Amino acid sequence: SAVGARYLREFLLFAERGQLSSVIVNAAATTESPFEREVFQALTLRGIRVVPQVGVAGYRVDLGVLDDEVEGRFICGIECDGAAYHSAETARDRDRLRQQVLEGLGWTIHRIWSTDWFKDPKTQIERLIAQIEQSRQRARVAVEKEEVTAADTLAVSDSPSEDAVAVVEAAPPETNGAGTAGEAVLQAAEYRVAQLTPAGTAGGVLGARDADLLRAVLEVAEAEGPVHFDDLATRIAAAWGEGRVGSRIAERIKQAVRTAERRGAIGVRGEFVWNGEEAVVVRSRAGQGIPAERIAPQEYREAVLLVLRAQGVRPRKELTTDVRSLLGFARTGAKLEEAIGGAIERLLHAGVVGEGSGGLGVRG
Repeated sequence: SAVGARYLREFLLFAERGQLSSVIVNAAATTESPFEREVFQALTLRGIRVVPQVGVAGYRVDLGVLDDEVEGRFICGIECDGAAYHSAETARDRDRLRQQVLEGLGWTIHRIWSTDWFKDPKTQIERLIAQIEQSRQRARVAVEKEEVTAADTLAVSDSPSEDAVAVVEAAPPETNGAGTAGEAVLQAAEYRVAQLTPAGTAGGVLGARDADLLRAVLEVAEAEGPVHFDDLATRIAAAWGEGRVGSRIAERIKQAVRTAERRGAIGVRGEFVWNGEEAVVVRSRAGQGIPAERIAPQEYREAVLLVLRAQGVRPRKELTTDVRSLLGFARTGAKLEEAIGGAIERLLHAGVVGEGSGGLGVRG
């Protein structure tokens, strides 16, 4: 395929010239699939510094793991079978050429599969963390033995052994003026609004077939869950050409939600509709017009933990500001402050978070 030919051509040029493209970290980069976002946040919550979409051109690594000892240096990459995996046209492109190029560019690659992850995420994250620790130890040995001479140069021996590790250093990150490279590591996922294509708009929601409404509920829950019922109803009503969600339209959509819940396709907790998965992805509401009260309590909880895992002990006021920024809000209104404060209090009550003279921090 054209993709495979390009990969092979670039790899052969690298092999011939021994020249390496600089590693680019884009502060605005985000994960490219829900699976990648889950892995990103699971690692971040365990104190591992991870950056999404690291690299150049088509040779981007889904997740790059930063070295804790040398600022701006990567110890390994993680490939998820998400958007980047499916963009290659053949199994040969996906499995051999792409990874060959990445490893040729000096990356130690660990691969994690979504099927294994969703079956047993706990085992998979423990396995991945063990692999990362091995890479960390090997990187430490490699750094001691070899001198890295430039920010975009790989420390690779002339005759690398099977266990050799190449340490990749990042060029200065690109930013959009909104933050620093350190802030880019702590980021919420982009909020993706469901794009619905109804079977037809004649008769609106009240005239829609049950099967079509059920499908719409599942699509919104899959894209946006946990999603507040009001937002779910707004998406569905708009797809059927409705200008507003009246009581009859709301009840019609609630019927579809109840049907989906009975079938086990979604979950409903209070006013929020879930996509059936327990994992919560923290997402930025910047530019979405979603008010604080329409964010699930569980997402506030995860946002607080995400900040504390990444930043360490934080005074309550600073923690509130950090969570607000992570969720994409420009200022801390009364309802947002109440929601964040409630999440903090629940974590304190559960013993997950402790509070001392220096502020709040995750226990253990």
